[in-house]
Amino acid sequence: MCLVLSRRKFATLPRVMPDAIRRRRNWDLWWGLLLALAAMLCNAVFFLNPPGQRAIPWLSLLLGAIALILLCRGLKRAFGQPRIYRGRILGPIVSVVSLFLVGMAFFISFHARAMPTSAGAPTVGQLAPDFTLFDTSGQPVSLARLFEPDTDDSKAVPPKAALLIFYRGYW
Repeated sequence: MCLVLSRRKFATLPRVMPDAIRRRRNWDLWWGLLLALAAMLCNAVFFLNPPGQRAIPWLSLLLGAIALILLCRGLKRAFGQPRIYRGRILGPIVSVVSLFLVGMAFFISFHARAMPTSAGAPTVGQLAPDFTLFDTSGQPVSLARLFEPDTDDSKAVPPKAALLIFYRGYW
């Protein structure tokens, strides 16, 4: 079967054609946003101490790189074929948010390595050195004083342990 178009029908074809074009959603932008969010959340998961913790920073960088590639493809589609792919207005907005998330993930991954090591921190089972800090009422309290029996009550048993919480990081 052969289809022949006359000049008259060919001239009217472009007006009919835009209605026939089916608009598609630009999924690359949305996947890029999702992967950028995942890259950012990988840095938070690192501090939960999961198995395979050493691979998490690399996973964050990999997800960020894939997110950047998808964002570039999505923006190219949005501006290169605006009649087919949606997102000419929403595309740059999603891209800026995604670039911010990827940038923060990269920044955190690279600057987390600059944290000082904790070579002087006590190990498990080691006795903590004596120290003195202020309590909530402003009175000094030492670690040794916590283990002393109360002088007012002779029946009171002194505590056997104290919970010390060490925060990771520095101020």
